[in-house]
Amino acid sequence: MTQDVQPEPARGGEYGSQPLPALPAGFTTALADRLRTALWVFDIDQARVIWANPAALRVWRADSLNELSARDLRRDMSPAVAARLKQYQEDFIASGATFSEVWTLYPQGKPQSLRCLFSGVRLADGRMAMFCEGLAEFNDTPEALRSAEALLHSSVMITLYDLDGHILYSNPAARSAAPSQNGDGRAPLVTRLADSEDHQRLVSTLQQAGEVRMVARVHTAQGLRWHEITARLCSDAATGAPAWLVSEVDVTESKEYQAELENNRAKLEQQARELRQAHQAAESASRAKSQFLAHMSHELRTPLNAIIGFSDVTRRGTFGMVEPPRYGDYAELIHESGRLLLDLINDILDLSKIEAGKMELKPALIDARDLAEASTRLISGMAREANVTLSTHVPPDTQPVYGDARTIKQVIINLLSNAVKFTPAGGRIQLAIRDQPEGGSAILVSDTGIGMTAEEIERALDPFSQIDSSIAQHHRGTGLGLALVKNLVELHGGRLIVESGPQQGTIVTALLPQEPVA
Repeated sequence: MTQDVQPEPARGGEYGSQPLPALPAGFTTALADRLRTALWVFDIDQARVIWANPAALRVWRADSLNELSARDLRRDMSPAVAARLKQYQEDFIASGATFSEVWTLYPQGKPQSLRCLFSGVRLADGRMAMFCEGLAEFNDTPEALRSAEALLHSSVMITLYDLDGHILYSNPAARSAAPSQNGDGRAPLVTRLADSEDHQRLVSTLQQAGEVRMVARVHTAQGLRWHEITARLCSDAATGAPAWLVSEVDVTESKEYQAELENNRAKLEQQARELRQAHQAAESASRAKSQFLAHMSHELRTPLNAIIGFSDVTRRGTFGMVEPPRYGDYAELIHESGRLLLDLINDILDLSKIEAGKMELKPALIDARDLAEASTRLISGMAREANVTLSTHVPPDTQPVYGDARTIKQVIINLLSNAVKFTPAGGRIQLAIRDQPEGGSAILVSDTGIGMTAEEIERALDPFSQIDSSIAQHHRGTGLGLALVKNLVELHGGRLIVESGPQQGTIVTALLPQEPVA
């Protein structure tokens, strides 16, 4: 109960039980001086004892009130204790609450445990102070003292309810967290839970099993929060009546983090599904494209071979000279165009086979010198027409190349053909085959041509791309050269390296693995 009293004149003896000038009157100080119970008034705002009877002075190990009131107790006060005292002050003002708790004081640095009864007392200047009664006969065990101290300092919210859901006791953490219609932090259990079904489940489970653990939304002084609630049936130590001991831990942050994780997981799963669908659609489209190209290439090659054959017969005059002579020239153009078109169709067909996974290799050991001579022989005519020098370099002790003879030769011919196309007249092209230090073969085609930038190299390795539109006008093709070569080399388990720079020529290296050990 809040006491509102006025200061009275000073009286008392050596222990200074007389009030300070700001002390309220109405205390029967002569009687208080005779009591063995420690009584003192604590100014919460100033953190000082402003009145004490002799028993309290002994508890505080003080020679006089003046000496005790001069102590600034803030210096030895933890933030948790300061916050708890502030909460007491607010409860005194709001509802005239009283508190009975075990406290450990530290007068002169020595622990002194008391069971204390705290109530509010209003000073003459209107401020709310705390009237303290310390029971000197308190003789709990050290374990009990430590347990009581831990309960006061714990951040876990602990509340004892009667079976009607009304609060019998709550520790400071619970009082500061709980909202209240009357401002005392003592809201009934039924009003705490945001969902009435949670309250019914808690009560029914307690009645049936005697213990419950759940996570629920709870009304707090900070608004709705998620609390992990543990409750069990027990007895009120003061009366022996059945009661509910409820502990709460705020898990809002972990709950929100869990919800965010679930949301992110759902988004990732949705994105994964979309990616799988897109990948499947892309694979389906790629297969359809490859099948279409392969089918069309086969359909085109049959009549094209006939065109090439008949134009060759006509241009050679196998069955007699063609008149007038310009018809022979036309036949020559038809034959050249047919051969070019057939080469392009073969490239498309090979790339389609690789993408469709239908390109079959028959690897074997190929003599390096024979491979170089056969490849340059097929391209030598093209090099002469372009007025470029074509040479080979294969050391005598070079090991055989391991791979599919037809496709390896196709790789070299494509590289040499590209080099001839993009090397100006008077330039040089060299084919070299040598052993790799770690095993396997390296096939190099170098030229003194126009070269490429890094961006142009990237485009050149992309199917159906050409590095420059003006160059494309002079050198017809699908743009499959390097892309097809790269695919064929990788199909052998090797890799392709392109080194170039504008007007610095180009070196293309195909690295092929060695024959696997049986």
